[in-house]
Amino acid sequence: MGLFSKLKTKPKAMTNDEIFENIFGGISNADEEVKAGIKSCLENIRLYCLKNPDGFDNRGLDVSKTPEFTLKWIGCVDILIKNGYAAEIDNSVDFKDFYAFFAGLKIVSQRSILPDENDIYLDYDPISWFNCIDRVWAKSGMCVGGIDIDSDSYVFFPCTVEQLAILSENADKAGRKICRAAAL
Repeated sequence: MGLFSKLKTKPKAMTNDEIFENIFGGISNADEEVKAGIKSCLENIRLYCLKNPDGFDNRGLDVSKTPEFTLKWIGCVDILIKNGYAAEIDNSVDFKDFYAFFAGLKIVSQRSILPDENDIYLDYDPISWFNCIDRVWAKSGMCVGGIDIDSDSYVFFPCTVEQLAILSENADKAGRKICRAAAL
């Protein structure tokens, strides 16, 4: 064995697009429709924006002036929302609507993990509701994750605590933020 055979090569750093694919593919449990949407979004974000203007317009984003990095993040988030893997609410949402959004998430219904609404305090705000759900789910290893979109709204999704740690680490690598929804 020569000197060079003992040297280890540094692993190739992932691009932001690869990180986004991992993040959003992970949240959707590798749903093929989500993967196809993410691929379309990341390969040509300007074309994606033209074909899917609502998510950008509703957030007041001027796609001609917004950096591609931001547009890709928002586009990927919207794909999760459209496919039922995440939901978006604002701080003024009432509990009935919050609970309906939460109940409508695919992972919640697929795994039958909807907490009883009586286990969630009805007279508080989304942060309190996220905390209550996290407490209810604590023994099962589940939690409510949150995706920061630089807005006053909350984008949330169910996941395992272990999965959230990985998602958070990957988001950090790309200069974005994913954490517990209660910490947004």
